Amino acid sequence: MRRIYIEAFAGLLLLFTLSLTAYEILVYQINTDYDYILEDLEGAAFREVLMSISESQGEKEALTVLRDFINQTAKTLSVYPISKAPTEVRKYFSGDRTHLYTYYDDEREFWFMLSSPDIIYRVKPDVESSLRKAIAFDDDLLWGFILGGFFIYTSGLIWFLSRRVRVLEEATVKFAQGDFNSRAPTGSRYRVGSLNDSFNYMADKISDLITSNRSLTNSIAHDLRTPIFRIQWQAEMLQDEELTQAQHDKIASIIEDTEEMEQMADELLYFAKVERPDSILNIESIELQSYLTDLVSKLPSNHGNLVEVDVSDSIVITGDSALIKRAIGNLLSNALRYVERKIRLSAQQDLNDILIFVEDDGPGIPVEHWNVIFDPFYSADPSRNKSSTGFGLGLAIVKLIIDRHGGEIHVGVSSLGGAKFTLRIPHLSASPDKS
Repeated sequence: MRRIYIEAFAGLLLLFTLSLTAYEILVYQINTDYDYILEDLEGAAFREVLMSISESQGEKEALTVLRDFINQTAKTLSVYPISKAPTEVRKYFSGDRTHLYTYYDDEREFWFMLSSPDIIYRVKPDVESSLRKAIAFDDDLLWGFILGGFFIYTSGLIWFLSRRVRVLEEATVKFAQGDFNSRAPTGSRYRVGSLNDSFNYMADKISDLITSNRSLTNSIAHDLRTPIFRIQWQAEMLQDEELTQAQHDKIASIIEDTEEMEQMADELLYFAKVERPDSILNIESIELQSYLTDLVSKLPSNHGNLVEVDVSDSIVITGDSALIKRAIGNLLSNALRYVERKIRLSAQQDLNDILIFVEDDGPGIPVEHWNVIFDPFYSADPSRNKSSTGFGLGLAIVKLIIDRHGGEIHVGVSSLGGAKFTLRIPHLSASPDKS
């Protein structure tokens, strides 16, 4: 908003300056300046009045009147011999001229002669007088009011627009965070031109596309289970037949592949279930040490020995027990694929949040993959070997679960040498929550 304000203020100020410059060129340079013509005529008339006084009452009385006029109008009077006058003035009075005895120079100072052609008088404003200073202050004050008016106008304009833009921004952020029912209000007090309608049109299209995509994924995953089961059943039936060892090996390979497909279908269905924003979180208090210890104890014996649990018995979190178990379980499964000797599962309190860390001593995850590692079906290993990388949904499910709890997940480098996943889970209400 600050940048918009500065640009708006600078734009208005530039427009005003250009307008004044155009006026100056048009009125004072291209067209005839009638103010100057009137000033020339007034100067000539003033000199004629002084000459009338001089002819009727003498030159001394005319000079007295002149000095009184000068004193009362906050001006100064200077007397020069014609030889001491500026070149511009001497040149004017020695050549052809419109007014024989009066002249205004470029600074609009008034020069004139009385009866003697060798004496010339100059009248100019007395800038040191209190009256002239007050006039100058009023002129400066006018510019202050103009600039102040620009400031107030641009501030009001930005405030007026920012209120409407902020409402639209809030709807945009909610939509980006997964609330696909979020729409910009279209009332007259919230409209930013047609931008609100355009946003809502875009949101409708994206929401329909995402809903259609989810339904398609869910339907495909659900419908795949039946043919996969049939293939498994028939393959297992064939295993009981009298076949060669090569044929038994091929059937075993088919069963293994169908089991992999079944696991992928289950992952897709679970992902679709967690992704639904209307699903309910069953919030409860969880004593973290016993919870994680129990989770690790249910790992295969050869895997459980690799995991070190380092959690204080005073840490309690609130969340959906089943979902959090799935999230941590997915991270442990991910770590077990790459671990060499040790996995560390730890936690700590951070104000109202609980931080849970899952670390391993494996090869780690390259930095260039950190921003996309939680995207569905993304794999840092281009070979897509399922034995080591899974289906690309495990970490996506973890992020969905943590997002549903209003938390955050980050990946980094562990002090053990491998990858480090950090879960930040805020304290939630103990009542069931819809998000």
